[in-house]
Amino acid sequence: MLATVSVALLAAVATGVVAFQLVRQVAVAQTRDVLRSTIQVVAAAPINDRAALVRNVDRSHVRGIRVVLVGPGGRLTPASGAGVSDRAFTRLARNGAVSERVTANGRSVLVEGTTISGSQAVVATQDFSLVQSANRRLVERLAIAVALGVVVAVGVGILVARLASRPLRRAAASARELAGGRRGVVAARETSGDDETRIAEVADIEQALAALDAALAASEGRQHEFLMSISHEIRTPLTAIRGYADALADGLVPEAALPTIGRTLVAETGRLEAFTRDLLELARLEADDFVIRPEPLDLVAVVVSSATAWRARADALSVRIDVHAPSPIPVTTDPMRVRQLVDGLLENALRASPAGTIISVRVSDITRAQDASVPRAEITVSDQGPGLTPGDTADAFERGVLHDRYRGDRPVGTGLGLSIAARLVRRLGGTITATRASGGGAIFEVTLPLQ
Repeated sequence: MLATVSVALLAAVATGVVAFQLVRQVAVAQTRDVLRSTIQVVAAAPINDRAALVRNVDRSHVRGIRVVLVGPGGRLTPASGAGVSDRAFTRLARNGAVSERVTANGRSVLVEGTTISGSQAVVATQDFSLVQSANRRLVERLAIAVALGVVVAVGVGILVARLASRPLRRAAASARELAGGRRGVVAARETSGDDETRIAEVADIEQALAALDAALAASEGRQHEFLMSISHEIRTPLTAIRGYADALADGLVPEAALPTIGRTLVAETGRLEAFTRDLLELARLEADDFVIRPEPLDLVAVVVSSATAWRARADALSVRIDVHAPSPIPVTTDPMRVRQLVDGLLENALRASPAGTIISVRVSDITRAQDASVPRAEITVSDQGPGLTPGDTADAFERGVLHDRYRGDRPVGTGLGLSIAARLVRRLGGTITATRASGGGAIFEVTLPLQ
């Protein structure tokens, strides 16, 4: 507001100064035109009537004008000379004309003179104070006009400033509400029906805030849905553990059932541990703060160690894990992250595999097999479970999508395992895809760079 009002004031003052100078110049020019017109009236009169005409004009003092007739030999009519200096007469005699402002006897006088026929010259003068007096009246009126202009300019400046700053104030209020935890405030204000003209730069700020608002709302919405899903999954083992614990504390469990209950508690505790591990690992991945520590390793050995660790769980489920790896494949990558990746895929395959089926794990060097230009290795995990539809393959690595789609039809996890696997593969510089096997089941293929 201060800036716009200052500009308006400067513009009004500058206009007033320029207008004052123009009015002053125009007033002097008009006075000289009047003097020249008086001289032309005298010049147009007959020679014998000029002296009488000059005396009449000089006596009447019309608009304060004095007229002097210069005859041969320098005679003046009237003899008073109307305050014309000798220097002015000298220039008139030499140049045939004179147009100047002279000061005589403390008076400032405008002088216009010219030579006419019959060896005569006419000089017309006017006291400059009269010109200034007329100027003063014009300046007073001009000052009133400038003052009104300043008032109007200030009013318009304040109005423009308020209109221009209103969306900025609204954007600032929206930012404060976003910082306070509210969401959707920018979109609500954009659709509130305001039709004010928006400045382009201010509109950019509002659009940026709207994008931030939408991004925050989407991110927090995903987090909320994820936490709700995890809370539901964690509540099931917690309920079982609490029930058995209460029964044991009350002495309601017979001694013969203790091993069964113990195995149940171990299994449920393992589920809780898995949920906690997934949560912590995903939190680290979301924060993007885990570090990749590459080192030389045998990719086949890492895959075999993972399969060995999961074989006991597979035997309990009557599922067989077969590893096909013809020879060692040396790579330079992070062994811990590769193990996490394979563990996640095997856990997902075990969950989907019915009893009596086989999980096949293949490790190959596709650089040699396909003569590829970029050295890469491939890990394939396939199962004989219910498989994936074309829509499932597109959403397999989206957090919780398959869980929501199939939780009432078949055993499903929280969807965190595959989501973490996809993130790990990207961090390791590889790719991961999900397809449906021709005979049923799902195939997950991971490619990793050898270096």
